[in-house]
Amino acid sequence: MKGGYFLRNGQFQKENDFVFNLSDLTRRVEGFSEFFRAEHNEILFQKSICSHLLATAGSIGLDLAEQIDSEGKLLQKDISRLLNKNKLYLAAKIGIQIYPSDGKINIILNAEEIERGYYSPKEPGLLISFYRDDLKEIHPAASYSIFGLLIGQAAKRQADEMNKPNMILLNKNGCACESVGGSFAYIENDKVIFPSESSGGYRCAILKKVIQSVKNAGFIALEKENINPDDLLSAEELFLFDTCNGIQKVLGLEDQRYFSTKTHLVAEKLSALAREDRAKRE
Repeated sequence: MKGGYFLRNGQFQKENDFVFNLSDLTRRVEGFSEFFRAEHNEILFQKSICSHLLATAGSIGLDLAEQIDSEGKLLQKDISRLLNKNKLYLAAKIGIQIYPSDGKINIILNAEEIERGYYSPKEPGLLISFYRDDLKEIHPAASYSIFGLLIGQAAKRQADEMNKPNMILLNKNGCACESVGGSFAYIENDKVIFPSESSGGYRCAILKKVIQSVKNAGFIALEKENINPDDLLSAEELFLFDTCNGIQKVLGLEDQRYFSTKTHLVAEKLSALAREDRAKRE
């Protein structure tokens, strides 16, 4: 049977084992969690993922130098052990939790099987909505998953209640800044527009890879601070992206419907970059 094990500080534990003390349970909220993708036992965009983890940890004063190196070799070793132990040889969603406890930094790794495909584009696309109940603060740490966590969780709950796969979140200025667990971009003619860092939205680890895919597809990549909801509702195309699913086509946002031809091309370029990244390490 696949699955059933996770890694805690390099040691295997069964999913039903009691392994957390009271301090762990209390202090896990002082850390952060991220998700990313592995294919055929390798982390996709390994260096980008590890750079993002190190930067996120640094933003809350955690030093991961002994656990995660910038090249990702230490993390890759543990991921390979975890995937082999769980017999997940094709594609997997990796979850990492990092938090301080008992004078040290704890790292928990888990994995679940997902459809393989190196971020291959999926059909037909998502039907999503805006989340308007809470507005995200614009803050220097807003680029990281640790900031605005409660708003993201509330948006996820509302998406589930509405039977929606995702939501677009707004900042305090009423501008679109991120999606649940990832980000977005919209397309107008030959331009692909992303939320800028000053928008207060989460900037996921593969953002630069998505921007490179836009350029490889022959489009112009731009960043914009104030993306009005009407900008998205009048766009030619809209897509979401995150480190596990890559680029996801958006079929509709509320009552607006979109084409996806250009999004598909960008998604194909991202898939090609992922395959190239994996091949370099063989």
